[in-house]
Order: sequence, then structure tokens, then C-alpha cells
Amino acid sequence: VVAGVFHIINHATFKAGLFMSAGIIDHETGSRDMRQLNGLMKYMPFTATLGIVAAASMAGVPLLNGFLSKEMFFAETVFVSAHPAVEILLPAAATLAGVFAVVYSLRFGHDVFFGPTRGECPREPHEPVHWMRVPVELLVLACVVVGTLPAWSIGPLLAAAAQPVVGGPLPAYSLSLWHGFNAPLLMSLVASGGGLLVYLRFSGRFKQRRRRAAPGLQALDGQRLFHAALAAATALGRWLLHRLGTRRLQPQLLWM
Repeated sequence: VVAGVFHIINHATFKAGLFMSAGIIDHETGSRDMRQLNGLMKYMPFTATLGIVAAASMAGVPLLNGFLSKEMFFAETVFVSAHPAVEILLPAAATLAGVFAVVYSLRFGHDVFFGPTRGECPREPHEPVHWMRVPVELLVLACVVVGTLPAWSIGPLLAAAAQPVVGGPLPAYSLSLWHGFNAPLLMSLVASGGGLLVYLRFSGRFKQRRRRAAPGLQALDGQRLFHAALAAATALGRWLLHRLGTRRLQPQLLWM
């Protein structure tokens, strides 16, 4: 529970910074299509640096807040006492999730800000006004401060946030930066190295301008499926409202 609360706090910090960075890029380039965005470090060095640090935190790079809560999660999967299959599959699943976190962090941090510029943006990229960057700067600063001084910066807040969730005395946990060479550290190294290898293996496909579906899935279109599901849900909602809708309080309470 403490690891979950800690990661919610960290996730809210670095992911909010990433969303705002994406908003700045969209505002200053006129596009959010990653196939049109390359080499923005040349035009937006400050925004690029902030986005890269936030993405590194999401990937679990040491000395950033995302690394600490990820280590907590890894430790919980390693030291759990359960069926032997669970004791093997749970750390493996957590490590695989760490691999994918590194991959999509690299997709954003590297594909958008590095490489040759394509000149396909609707507008000439440039840095935003400084006040548009200030919220991202504060969030990225929090990622660094929590990642380097966790006990001092986040310790009291984490205890206060986890206490009502635990509903009793908090378990023993550590916010130290170094816990020695152990299984969670090995899982972090495997996740980081595996994510880098997967990204390098598929980076060429990521950068292709035309979407290519996996074999057997050419007929599927995610956007079309999403809109079809949305239309079906809306129709179902209207039908239920027509059949069950009433202004009387008693039937509403009965259905609830």
C-alpha cells in the first residue's frame, strides 16, 4: 500500500509534467503527430530538457522519483510469500512492465527531441513564453528533489497519505537511495537494459511515416473501433434512459 501511494504521488508529478510538455509542443509546433516531430532539441532546448527528465523519471532512472517507487514495487514482488508460481511470475511481470516503461519513455524522449528535423510541422518550432514553462519546471524540480532527498522532501507527506489507507500502524519501509546489490536492483537493471534493446530493435518501425499493422490485424483500425464502441455505449445509454428513466425518487433508489 505504501509503495502504491508513493507511486501515485510520483506518477502524478512526472506524468503531469509530460502532459504539459506535450501541450507546449502541440502549441508551438501545431502538431502532436510523432511522425512529424523530430529534432526539437534544436528549436526548444529548455522544453526538451524538461521533457527528457520527466520521461527519465517515468522510465525509472536513478536519482529521480520514479526510480524509488519502482524499486519499492519490485521489492514487494520479490519478497512476497505465495505459491511458487506466483513468486516467479510476479517479479517477471513487474520486470516486463518496467521494460515497456523504458520503451515508451525512449519513444517520447528520443524520437521527438533528437534525430534529423523533417520540416513537416505546421508551424516553425520555438520555445514558449517562460510562464508557460514554469509549471513544468516546478514539477521536474520536484522529480529531482524527491529522487535525491526522498526522506527529507516526501517522507512526512508519504506517511500522512498512506496512514488512512493502511488504517493502522505503517509498515517498516525505507526511502534510502541505496539498498545494496539485491534482487530489486537487478530487476531495475534488466528492465532498463531490456527496454533499451527493445527500443533499438523496433526504433526504425516506430519512425515509419505510415502505420503498419501486425500480421493478421490489417483490417483493424483503432480509431474506427473506438468510435464504434463509443456510439454503441451512447445508444445503450439512451435506451436505458428511455426504459428506466424517471423523475420519481423511489424507483431511482430501488435501481441503485
